[in-house]
Amino acid sequence: MVDNFIDRKHGREELSYPDVQWQHESLKPVLEPTYGIILYQEQVMQIAQVLSGYTLGGADMLRRAMGKKSRKRWPNSVPFLKRARKRTVSTANWR
Repeated sequence: MVDNFIDRKHGREELSYPDVQWQHESLKPVLEPTYGIILYQEQVMQIAQVLSGYTLGGADMLRRAMGKKSRKRWPNSVPFLKRARKRTVSTANWR
């Protein structure tokens, strides 16, 4: 991830938001400062707000669940996907 950031910063890798396979223009303002790479936890929260309309508090709970890396804490991800679909974000390729 950091290698991609460095390569993009120095023009050795194409910029995309966030990734060539997973582009979404609404993420550009969030990811532009880090060349399309998610580097900071705050970016995870902003992405949850942009794609799924989460409140700042809800986005923070999702970020914490991701940080714990425990599937038991991931029930927040289901509403994230449902809300993203309602906001016309294609989730066909999401795992």
